[in-house]
Amino acid sequence: MSDPSSFDGYSRRGFLSGIGAAGTAGTLLGRTAAASRGESPAPTRDVDVHEGLTYAERDGESLELDLYVPETDDPSPLVVWIHGGAWVAGDRTRSPDLRRYFASRGYAMATIEYRLSAVPRGVTPTITPNGNEPRGTFPDQIVDVKAAIRWLRSEDGTYDLDPDNVAVWGRSAGGHLAALAGTAADVEEIAGDVYPDEAVEKTVAPAESGRVQAVVDWCGLTDFLEADSQLDGRGFSHSGPGSPESLLLGGRITENEDEVERANPITYVDSEDPPFLIVHGRADTTVPYQQSELLYEALRDACVDATYYELDGLGHRFGFDELSRTPGADQTVLETRDCEDDEESTPGDGSGSSPPIGPDAIEQFLDRNLGQ
Repeated sequence: MSDPSSFDGYSRRGFLSGIGAAGTAGTLLGRTAAASRGESPAPTRDVDVHEGLTYAERDGESLELDLYVPETDDPSPLVVWIHGGAWVAGDRTRSPDLRRYFASRGYAMATIEYRLSAVPRGVTPTITPNGNEPRGTFPDQIVDVKAAIRWLRSEDGTYDLDPDNVAVWGRSAGGHLAALAGTAADVEEIAGDVYPDEAVEKTVAPAESGRVQAVVDWCGLTDFLEADSQLDGRGFSHSGPGSPESLLLGGRITENEDEVERANPITYVDSEDPPFLIVHGRADTTVPYQQSELLYEALRDACVDATYYELDGLGHRFGFDELSRTPGADQTVLETRDCEDDEESTPGDGSGSSPPIGPDAIEQFLDRNLGQ
């Protein structure tokens, strides 16, 4: 990718560029996929939007989220979107069209802010930061994600949410945090012998659980120290002092391997993890696709239900518009269920159970795991 400042991919507008054509394509794909599995297409529902809800205060600054709640008779399962931006940039508006594609299908959708990485004086960041505050170093970012999940659970009665069915979904840096939120069931697991207990102190809705019931991870990092060798000279260095990973941890990753281990989602993989849906482009020169392969293999070996879409010809920047133009033949799907061997298929070839990746594949995954 020629512009590393676009580490996370798309803004909400860019994620669905050409909204009319992409929206129509997504709707038609949805009806086709639903019909193919013997179901009626999801109805379009009115959606209540709550913007700028404060879920935490950090260093005198508010952390906010936007919440989209469908008008239904029953409490809605919740999906928490985590934006990308190399942990140094981006904000909660960097998301797909959550109202159009998911809240209208019966899911409450929250898109959240979290503390971005601090940039020490004298360090030139690989990715240009934005002006957002507050900032911090790991584990602040996952502490905030878990705090948002707990806060939303504590407000279930106010916003008619189902606290027993919560998923996370993120891309790039947000994919890393989503995967970490899934494999580290409780944020206190992050401390271990590396970070003090106060670094993961629960100051927001401490009585609530931060555990999630499903994870959607788009092109997230899972093992920081492997990225450079996997890229083999393509893209930028992930181990330099100004790399996103080094800024996240507050020091060069090659000199802070204990901290790296605590930040890697694969560190925490075990059989109690929730189901995962993982998506990655093989042409990604920002986050190598092998990062997702490592996560999938770790989940498979731990007997966790996981589905991995590997997309030929797509890099780090793709949204639903590109996916609607990418035929199933260009997608390889690996699935593991109940600790069985991998099942490899191509969507549309009659094998496997997954449709081509897009809004409907995500909806099917959420339906299966959030009680819809």
